[in-house]
Amino acid sequence: MAGDNLDPAREALIAEGFRGSRQPMILVDVDGHVAAASAGVAELAGVSREVITGSACADWFLPEGAVGQCTLLGGCQGGLRRQAQLRNVNGELIPVEIVCSSFHAEPLPGTGAGAAPDDDVRRHCFFHVEDIRRREHDDQVRAARQAKLPLLNQVSEALYGAHLTLDQLQQAILICVTAGQGLRFNRAFLLLVDDAGTILRGELAIGPSNHEEAARIWHDLADRPADLFEMMTSYDQSIKNTNAAVNEIVRKMVVSLDRTDHILVRAMHERRVARVTGDMTFPGADELRGWLGGGQFAVAPLTIRSGPVGVIVADNAISGQEISDLDLEFLQMFANQSAAAVENSRLYRELEKRLVDLRRAHHQQKEDQQTLLRMERLSVMGETSAIVAHELRNPLVGIGGFARTLMRNLDETDPNHRFAAIISEEVARMEEIIHDLLDFIRPRKMLRQETVIDVLVNETAERFRGELEGAGVQLTIEPGCGELALECHPGEVQQVLQNYLMNALQAQALGGQVIVRTSALEGGLKVEVLDSGPGFADADGKRLFSPFFSTKPTGSGLGLTICAQIIKAHGGVTGAANRPEGGATFWFILPLPRS
Repeated sequence: MAGDNLDPAREALIAEGFRGSRQPMILVDVDGHVAAASAGVAELAGVSREVITGSACADWFLPEGAVGQCTLLGGCQGGLRRQAQLRNVNGELIPVEIVCSSFHAEPLPGTGAGAAPDDDVRRHCFFHVEDIRRREHDDQVRAARQAKLPLLNQVSEALYGAHLTLDQLQQAILICVTAGQGLRFNRAFLLLVDDAGTILRGELAIGPSNHEEAARIWHDLADRPADLFEMMTSYDQSIKNTNAAVNEIVRKMVVSLDRTDHILVRAMHERRVARVTGDMTFPGADELRGWLGGGQFAVAPLTIRSGPVGVIVADNAISGQEISDLDLEFLQMFANQSAAAVENSRLYRELEKRLVDLRRAHHQQKEDQQTLLRMERLSVMGETSAIVAHELRNPLVGIGGFARTLMRNLDETDPNHRFAAIISEEVARMEEIIHDLLDFIRPRKMLRQETVIDVLVNETAERFRGELEGAGVQLTIEPGCGELALECHPGEVQQVLQNYLMNALQAQALGGQVIVRTSALEGGLKVEVLDSGPGFADADGKRLFSPFFSTKPTGSGLGLTICAQIIKAHGGVTGAANRPEGGATFWFILPLPRS
């Protein structure tokens, strides 16, 4: 070292770097004593560096003579690897491999060693000591890692190539975490960030609830070997019936994203898998232990470039097996794949939803266009019908007048008397049709006033009592609204009720019963007219209130249509139905004024 012309500060720095290294290293002087030892070899021997320094190097290794002749010329062949055993302070023999490099140096001061007769006979040595157990462990880890790498291909194929729905995808993710062909955790819980991006919420969990259930599942699955792709894309029935307990747990897992120090939220922001043991006191760790029932667990964030998607929480609550670094490594790799798959599935679902909305809007637009065209045609028809009705009314009045005059002037035995009567009846029917048509076409003036509905209904029904009882029809009035009042046009509501009563009378030519009933509803009231007639055909039920539809041989087919228009103008609805005991019910509902 003196030949390198290093200043004392650099020499001290190099020496301190050697002594503090975690690599097991020893410097041996020409007398075979340890001149310097690193922290790594002291840890391996279980003693301090001071204990090793100055001791005979051969005393630490077996078999005897394994390194005793190393400092002699010819005894050390630079770079040669030799197997030996290091005896630590507890007497334990640790298998090691030693790589020796010899070099010339001046005798260390204070060692008492003078220059040898021949400087080429004795040398200093540098030992690099490798713990064979650690190397074997590293080899095992590498082998396990290589064995699991093909699984990632199956995972990728299942997540991206199997065309799974979002629910199926969530299921597949948890299956991979818990399957024996996958990551082998006992239980797995999936939490996702909600659409608003404010809450992390538990969605789904997979895993047994006790040792007996776990043993049964593992036994069932062992009898049915399948690769990971099959497991992820077909949810096994033996697992389906075992998730009630864990899904009760996952539904409790709700964490606000405002809690940035919470272990789950923190894991997402740091994009790093975490292993939480029983002695760790991270914020939120105790809350998770309470949900999971204690024990060690792992948290793997699901994140993409745009931000967090969710987390996977996994544990070995049934077997109690430790979560290894390799478990964490593959859980993180799997979580990275899963996050992108979940986000893609969400985007695909959103696109599907928007496509459906777009199709619905397009369909609605077409319907609206057709409605506008139909309304335009109806408007033209209405104007035309009004003109025609007005033009026909005057000639009909004249025809009807002349027909009635002929009837009065002709003897009843005269055949022409019967013809004149037929003309008069048909003219009256045509006048009624024109009247209904004009009622249907002309705009209505809503002259409303506060009306007690039971009083209005009672007065209207009583006016019809004589006509009904004269036809052998019994009338019953059942008021149920008391003093309830609403804003309406009394004459128009009476017109609707009269039309219903007339239909009930015409449906019961041989006698029967008519019930007029009122009842209070939440925010409104209902008026019903019930008869005991034959009812109406099911096919006619949807057309009863349509313009120009009638089940009677005479009539304009506009009566019920006008009734529906009146009630609709009052903000209400109309309807009709066959009664189970026979007959029909015609009703309307009117809203009460808002307070």
